[in-house]
Amino acid sequence: MPSDDERLKLGYEMAKILLAAQDRTVANLRTRASGILATTALVVTFSTATGLLRFDVNKNLLFPHWGTLALLVIFVAQGVSVMVVLWPVSFSFGHSVRGVIDPPPELKAGAPLTYQLVSSMVDDIQANSVHIRRMARSLQVAIALLLVEVATILIALGTLER
Repeated sequence: MPSDDERLKLGYEMAKILLAAQDRTVANLRTRASGILATTALVVTFSTATGLLRFDVNKNLLFPHWGTLALLVIFVAQGVSVMVVLWPVSFSFGHSVRGVIDPPPELKAGAPLTYQLVSSMVDDIQANSVHIRRMARSLQVAIALLLVEVATILIALGTLER
């Protein structure tokens, strides 16, 4: 059976690994959200640049009004979803160095410092998880909205009005 000190060291190492993984996850989610935003901008730019939103070149074909409004709503909702991922959030991926080298008096008298640090890291992992889950759900919504956006364009093109 490992001693308390060995368990604390193992807990500390595990907490460091989990916090580093969370940091990478946040960076990954934000990179993907930026990619979704760029893709959305490309789709919208392509649609407007080629005249899909109001098309009238000797054929009198007009992009449906409902399609234009739907794309606007989808674009705004997608922008909000992406901003939830990209907006700065207060994460904690480790403890204060000052707190380690000079802990407050109430911590000096209590449990061993290593236990307090590991416990604080576990609290940070749990708090970060809430934000990360919210960011991941928002990214999923943004991805789904991108698919809806493209489908809306294709359906509207299939029903061009004269």
